[in-house]
Amino acid sequence: VLFIPTRPEEIQERTLTIRGEVNYPGTYRYAENETVEDFVLQAGGLTDRASSVNVYISRRITDPKALRPDSVIAQTFTVSLKDGFAVDGQPEFKLMPFDEVYVMRSPAYSEQQNVSVEGEVVFAGMYTLPKDNVRLGELFRKSGGSNGLAYIKGARLMRRANETEKERMRAVLRMQQEQLQKNLLQLSASSNNAGGLQQAAEGAKNAELAKFNVPDEYPVGIDLEEALKHPGSDADVVLREGDRLIVPKYNGTVKVNGAVMYANTVAYEKGKRASYYIDQAGGYASDAVKNHAYIIYMNGRVAKVSHGARVMPGCEIVVPAKLKRKMSVAETMSLGTSMSSIAAMIATIANLTK
Repeated sequence: VLFIPTRPEEIQERTLTIRGEVNYPGTYRYAENETVEDFVLQAGGLTDRASSVNVYISRRITDPKALRPDSVIAQTFTVSLKDGFAVDGQPEFKLMPFDEVYVMRSPAYSEQQNVSVEGEVVFAGMYTLPKDNVRLGELFRKSGGSNGLAYIKGARLMRRANETEKERMRAVLRMQQEQLQKNLLQLSASSNNAGGLQQAAEGAKNAELAKFNVPDEYPVGIDLEEALKHPGSDADVVLREGDRLIVPKYNGTVKVNGAVMYANTVAYEKGKRASYYIDQAGGYASDAVKNHAYIIYMNGRVAKVSHGARVMPGCEIVVPAKLKRKMSVAETMSLGTSMSSIAAMIATIANLTK
């Protein structure tokens, strides 16, 4: 297209706009007798995601003789592009100044979506999802199943967080930080060193906000054994892009952490209750919140001890501590900086409550 413009100060610049699945979407100068295929080529041609059967054009309505507003505010056209960019059915269709062209995405277009299997399986590695709704058990069987060393009950799934989930995790973190700030300020009101505590609380909050990044992935609580027994059930989780199935070896220990006398790792004994393992860690500390003790299982699930949660191999028993009524400035700063250590827990809570 050879375009010879007139003086720009004498006419309004006439343009065309193209959006959607072309290589260089944007606004271009209008040229006389320009066709849709000309414009598509000017914009770099179609992407591999484009639909050639649904190219949508909107056109301004101008009527200098109109006496009243019209309910119709634009004209619309739909054309198809055949091989060689000839317009199907309307070969003489010409664009007008200020037309907007929309090249839609093909509903059949789909990029490869990959998941992976790690650990004690026959063929560990990356797999492409061949269809929608591929489930957990199907992936495990495709990897050849257990190599003889796998602990199926301990298998866990790590899921890549999308932007919506990351925003939800940020919101959970902000609420946790606001509550911590509120508690610290309340303590500062009754402390002998109120000014120091308040300053420490502000510093702890600002430091955490500045350095914290939500995790790129989070654990999904699964039961692979149940998924294999009942294909297609709720336990047989539907997979999505970026999922990692991790099948570990048997771990015959139980960790005990939190408000106990001595954090410890104890050999698993079948049938023993949580209190047995807490006793192996010296028992509860003076500031323990006994009723809030919980168990984190290898497969990513979490359960409260007070609700009858059973101890399983490889799990971790966590006993939370009470918030102290009086803290030094150093203790307050320590509490503030400990927020980053609970990032994984916040991500798990966000996932469990979604």
